[in-house]
Amino acid sequence: MDCLELRIPPLPQLLMIGHAVWPHGLQHFKRSFSVYDMLYVVRGRFYMTEDDTAYELERGDLLILEPGRTHFGQRPVTEPTELYWVHFSHPHPPVTKGHEAIMWSTLLGKGTDKDLTPVDQYMYLPKHANIDPALLVPLLDEMTELHETLTLRNSLRLNVLVGELFERLQSTISGGLNSRPYQISERAVHYLKAHMLEPFDAEAMAGALHYNFDYLSRCLKKFTGMSPLQYMHHLQMNRAVTLLLTTDLSVQEVGEQAGQPNGNYFIRLFHKHMGASPGAYRAMHRARA
Repeated sequence: MDCLELRIPPLPQLLMIGHAVWPHGLQHFKRSFSVYDMLYVVRGRFYMTEDDTAYELERGDLLILEPGRTHFGQRPVTEPTELYWVHFSHPHPPVTKGHEAIMWSTLLGKGTDKDLTPVDQYMYLPKHANIDPALLVPLLDEMTELHETLTLRNSLRLNVLVGELFERLQSTISGGLNSRPYQISERAVHYLKAHMLEPFDAEAMAGALHYNFDYLSRCLKKFTGMSPLQYMHHLQMNRAVTLLLTTDLSVQEVGEQAGQPNGNYFIRLFHKHMGASPGAYRAMHRARA
């Protein structure tokens, strides 16, 4: 499944939502505009081409048309066809990515009280997928009703529902999170978090989780992009950053409380991850305060 990767924040902004039944013979006109157009078919068949790719949408089919591309109905509907459409905008261009390449457990940098901008994150939407109407129709109906009677009082509720819509669409992509490799990856993550202040021990990890260490490593790398040791170092460096920016502990004490008591090794490891020594990193961020 192809997915659209959108950098957030901000979340995409709703422009409009509509619902209609297209009668036999109606055909979508040709256009290219600067917003996203999400189509969701509840019954019937709907025909849509985007650039050179033709789609035939049936019950439960969802398609997201991208800004800047030309789309048109390649033929009229041949039966009464019920569908919803949602127009939304987003300031960042989309990146197309296969769902198997999305590393759902990738650690993101933590914000601190010194930050003036939020940490970059990402959301994923299916380009073309079949989704059970029971998951979307009640939500789309409430959104449509609110949009048609939009007031100052209910506008916030509508925007909350937009976020829920995107979350539900993303959940259809991450269905593989119920797989055995993902569950093993999650167990590895929990183990590493619980033991991050201890010396790394591959044999102890394998014994505690009852899986071969090489298999644990493959599962973790599939969903995080990191080996167990790399993941533990990432956790330790995140903790070190928090301690550097929120306490007056010495660099040696920070290393000890982050699980790296060897001062020289801690400094080298921190520099590798953060691009500066612990002391320089602390001074740089305090100077910005």
